[in-house]
Amino acid sequence: MTTQGRALWRTTPILGLTCAMAALGMLPFVPFASEPSEEAFTLEHWELDDSATRGAAVYAQYCIGCHGPTGLGNGDAAEFLDPKPRNFQSGNFKFRSTPSGELPLLADIEHVVRCGLEGSAMRRFPLLPDSQVRDVSRYVQSLVEFGLVRREVEYVMDDDDLTLAELLEGDYEELREETLVDAYEYVWRVGMDERPEVDEDGLAFGRELYEAQCAACHGATGRGEGASANALRDYKDAEIRPRDFTSGVFRAGSRAEDVFIRLKSGLNGTPMPAVSGTDEELWHLTHYILSLVVDDGGRGPHPTSCACIEEGPAR
Repeated sequence: MTTQGRALWRTTPILGLTCAMAALGMLPFVPFASEPSEEAFTLEHWELDDSATRGAAVYAQYCIGCHGPTGLGNGDAAEFLDPKPRNFQSGNFKFRSTPSGELPLLADIEHVVRCGLEGSAMRRFPLLPDSQVRDVSRYVQSLVEFGLVRREVEYVMDDDDLTLAELLEGDYEELREETLVDAYEYVWRVGMDERPEVDEDGLAFGRELYEAQCAACHGATGRGEGASANALRDYKDAEIRPRDFTSGVFRAGSRAEDVFIRLKSGLNGTPMPAVSGTDEELWHLTHYILSLVVDDGGRGPHPTSCACIEEGPAR
């Protein structure tokens, strides 16, 4: 079994079964892509810093089975997963603490690696040492940067009728630097004013905001059954469903702070925009959305959840 297969086997029983079926010839072999031509700008041309270099090894062990060898979201298990694995080279990251349309911070990627995305196949990796979480997150960030620069390289080659060798020997370094400077120009953590107390007046105001800005997709009761729910598509033109708030499953975290950030930042690559309004208004909206969650009987966060690790178990 290959290193990739062993990594998949360790990920989940379902993915392990997938690997076994493929090994026995029960699943068709689908190559990732044809061999790149000499004129293709590939990861072989991409210089990694020390952290990303170490992270590449962690990625090969834990991530390649879903996200693919170059981060395109085309790993062996990808076709069996819903939602699909993230295409890192696209630069479209839903779960960020940065302004709408911007790239994530390194800390945002680290959070997803540590905590996973509840309700998806993206598992948590709580036992990875902090150094490996940091390094693999940096490698993922480098795949994002590679995708941005690759598109610029291909554009310049086509527009100026240059070969790859001519570009690499000429203005490549300047092109790379300018692309990354532009990409990170507006990447910062969005602000978050102090959270107000939850009270009846605030919840009533939050309901008004919800009905005006959220109900069309998420529905009047928050079950994801709004009038527009069946017509929503993501940036790949794939069907995407609004979150069912009543379930209490908020993919990147169910704390009030997590929901607030989703509202203020939006979800890149989806129809979910950054919600307009002051921080106070967004807090009231957050509180109302959380009030739609069906009561769990006071059980609190699951003992293995990231919320429990960060906040401590319910007492």
